[in-house]
Amino acid sequence: MDQLHCMQVFVRVVEHGAFVRAADDLGLSPASVTAAVSQLEKRLGIRLLNRTTRRLSLTEEGGAYYQDCVRILGQIAEAEDNLTGMQRLPKGRLRVSIAQSFEAMAFFPLLHEFMTLHPDLSVDVIVTDRAVNLVEEGIDCALRGSDIPADAPLVARKVMKARWLTCAAPGYLETYGTPQSIDALDDHNCIRFVSPSSGRGREWYFYRDRAVVNHQPNGSLCVNSLDAAASAAAAGIGLAQVPDVLVCKQVMENRLVPVLTQFIALAQPVVLVYPQNRYLPARVRAFAEFIENAYPAEGWWMRIEPGVGSKGAL
Repeated sequence: MDQLHCMQVFVRVVEHGAFVRAADDLGLSPASVTAAVSQLEKRLGIRLLNRTTRRLSLTEEGGAYYQDCVRILGQIAEAEDNLTGMQRLPKGRLRVSIAQSFEAMAFFPLLHEFMTLHPDLSVDVIVTDRAVNLVEEGIDCALRGSDIPADAPLVARKVMKARWLTCAAPGYLETYGTPQSIDALDDHNCIRFVSPSSGRGREWYFYRDRAVVNHQPNGSLCVNSLDAAASAAAAGIGLAQVPDVLVCKQVMENRLVPVLTQFIALAQPVVLVYPQNRYLPARVRAFAEFIENAYPAEGWWMRIEPGVGSKGAL
């Protein structure tokens, strides 16, 4: 048996969570993938995977062995790169997950530029707002604007800052006036966002007197998507507070007008995440470096309103 080959197959099976998907990724038959894992288990004298008709799961020994396989295979790939004295050219298939709202961040025009630079790459983009499991779903990396738990087995590379932007349509402000203070929001229809996962309403955040100030919004509309909140604000329903990366285009086109800009606070930064404790393929490394350089590190708000940082923003 080719132990190295069997280890590679085993790792793909774990990452895809299915023999069939691993076989498709490796260009092998499902039978040969099953046989490779069985040969590995026979050689080791332990069961690596629990198999049921519905799903696969690692045994305790299989989990430890998987981590060792990832480390060993990564060291081999790294050694090959060092031997040639050059990084491998990005090729193969790159699977990237992005949040629905990141389409507004000029993502696809940038992706076109990236793919032009690397014609040997094919790219799968998974657009979803749920928290994907990169390893189990076979996703190389994800572009996110949310907290990454400290104990998550992920590397998070900061791409750009984001800020909580309070905004409304020009027509709404003409009718109801522009709030000049945080307390004045109580006199406005504030579009409330409720987390679809926790069911809890999100407070609005501002930065005043060198501290973050929380404000509980009140209004007649409640949504479970920040994109929906932005759309509702653009429709003139009320004020919304969303990360600026979601509405830069609407602001620049004057479909939304920022208010209370002197009190802007930071939101969660946009980060690119990928699994840790494994060799970083050339395709992921190239994409990470491209994205980091493509977006402004300080975010887009500075381009919309130059000098806002000197007005007291966090």
